[in-house]
Amino acid sequence: MDDLLKIASSQGIWAALSVTLIYYVLKTQEKKDSIQNEKEQKYQDMINKLTDEFSALKDIQKDIFDIKNHINK
Repeated sequence: MDDLLKIASSQGIWAALSVTLIYYVLKTQEKKDSIQNEKEQKYQDMINKLTDEFSALKDIQKDIFDIKNHINK
């Protein structure tokens, strides 16, 4: 990064500022991506948990249906 700034500063202040801004934006985006990945993982975990719970409800519903059929016979 220091070498890049030296080269950019030899081209003028605007080139140096542009390189600095690009570097800042890239670093900021890396942090945002990391946070987003953590959020996505939490959402996936929550979806998996809810899917497991929904599966249990399906089993209960089937059992209730079987009991009703047995009673109605």
